[in-house]
Amino acid sequence: MSEKKSKIQKPAVLFGAKNVTKVGYIDEYIFACEIKGEDYIIYNKPRKPKYHLVIIVLEGNIEIIINGEKLRFGKNTYINLPIWSDIYEIRYDKNFHAMATATDRSVVEDIFRNRNPFPPDFRFRIDHSVGGEIIEKEDIAVLKRDISNMIMSLSNKNHLFAEEINYAYFYILLTDMADMMWKRYGKGGPSHHTEMSRADGIMKEFAELLVEHIHKETNVEFYAEKLCISKQYLSLIVKEKTRVTIGTIISAMRAETAARLLREPEKTIQQIAEELSFADQSSFGKFFKKHAGTSPLKYRQNLRKTLLTLRQ
Repeated sequence: MSEKKSKIQKPAVLFGAKNVTKVGYIDEYIFACEIKGEDYIIYNKPRKPKYHLVIIVLEGNIEIIINGEKLRFGKNTYINLPIWSDIYEIRYDKNFHAMATATDRSVVEDIFRNRNPFPPDFRFRIDHSVGGEIIEKEDIAVLKRDISNMIMSLSNKNHLFAEEINYAYFYILLTDMADMMWKRYGKGGPSHHTEMSRADGIMKEFAELLVEHIHKETNVEFYAEKLCISKQYLSLIVKEKTRVTIGTIISAMRAETAARLLREPEKTIQQIAEELSFADQSSFGKFFKKHAGTSPLKYRQNLRKTLLTLRQ
């Protein structure tokens, strides 16, 4: 087995392979594991997760420098690491114990595209928040069970429908997280969105405005004016709710939109650059490589290879 193949099989090596236990995976699709023990990892240059990571902290503490900011997560919290995150350092203590799952971005996108009973701002939180909200003890038990089920299922290499059943398990995990977040941030049933706090209502409206206008509008002032609030207040709310800056979120949303458009083979890269209001194809290419870690052309080529692999 080549070194490259080994890295593909264990995306959670980002957190130190020596402490990763009870591993289950499907290459380039879904990975789940348990993490125990102490480690301190410094990267020579920022690392972007290749996969979307969700980590449930059961015991101990972990500090992560993400996008240049040190964040600390303790017992009964969750960490959500989208693929746009820049990770500089990771340190966790000897009591650290967590459950983690990593999945190819296409799985997350497919769930939200085709099976979406979730509150309207849930996808926004999954895509753009790095997590950290306090979770009730009962919630921790549920999410631990969800990931444990994934590890067990992913370890069964003889299941004829392994991708389908593990897709279902990841969907269940997201559903339980949506339930947890709604109980924390919303009131009433998920189909009724009228009794949110002022700040959460602004977050919901901001998320909807981003989806509608991100092709053309990247200025904070535009969204603040639409919401009839100051750009300072909007920036404060977004940072408080997601733990990242509003500029980071707008750029990440623009990069995500670009990636989605690149998956449409009938559109040229030049057409996509124009649709996203870039001055030219070159500036679009530099922007995309900065946020996705690869050029638009390379992204398309890698996507074709992935699709061919999954179809074999």
